[in-house]
Amino acid sequence: MAINVGKANLVEQLELILSLRGSYPIVAIDTEFPGFIRDTPRNATEEERYDDVKHNVDNMHLIQLGVALFDEGGNTPWPGCCWQFNFSDFDPDVDASSPDSIELLVQSGHDFQQYRRHGIDARRCAYLVCVKLFCQPHSSKYVTFHGLYDVAFVIKMITRAPLPNTLNEFSDLVRTIFGQIYDLKYISRFCGGLRRGEIGLVGLSTLLNFEPVGIRHQAAYDSLLIGALFNKMKQRRHNVEDDRSASVLYGIENRCVENRRTRRIDQRGRPYPRRQQHPLAVMGLAV
Repeated sequence: MAINVGKANLVEQLELILSLRGSYPIVAIDTEFPGFIRDTPRNATEEERYDDVKHNVDNMHLIQLGVALFDEGGNTPWPGCCWQFNFSDFDPDVDASSPDSIELLVQSGHDFQQYRRHGIDARRCAYLVCVKLFCQPHSSKYVTFHGLYDVAFVIKMITRAPLPNTLNEFSDLVRTIFGQIYDLKYISRFCGGLRRGEIGLVGLSTLLNFEPVGIRHQAAYDSLLIGALFNKMKQRRHNVEDDRSASVLYGIENRCVENRRTRRIDQRGRPYPRRQQHPLAVMGLAV
């Protein structure tokens, strides 16, 4: 059963998650947001795609963040363990959104007025969420599915700033904040029998013979499914954690791979442009 997190129980639930992170270092994440106000053509370049991501994310509010914790064996702290953080920032009457997306979210059980009354102010609580979920010394791995927008919304929330102007800066920021993050849609491209990744989350679960639990388009249950599929792929001997998959997001994979190659050159002591200061350090947070 998903734990709904609002302003009344935010600190309590973040402390609980923090107490579990050492034993359950794999963090599956998913988000719900108000759709797209600028669509991206399928043949767009990665730079054009990122421009659209930045436009959409900078001009919309995060509705829900889902989190599920797993150990290396695919176990959760207890059966069905997952959290969904409901945010109060989005007002469907005035804020930018896609009507079709809002209708889908309402049909999936989202109550925007309830979130407005009892949800979390993302900007005011960014410090807590960042420190407890994304700024820990544990050797965490993050898992997502088609996670470009999920990651972008999380970065916007915890930095309390618009996304970087360039794809190169954004890619660097993803690796700096998340470290090891795995996008199952990208990884599926290299796994036999998974249609080279050209499937959705439910399609992937069908191919892996895994029955989802909970309600689709509720971020907690989707994060639980993502983490379970990550483990299922490992059980099937798919090489989901090899070096070519780490910190590569579907949709901007070429830039992610190039930035990783450049960082390796830097680690061997060759010339490399000086990195910008860690955005969380700029915020005065421990990193």
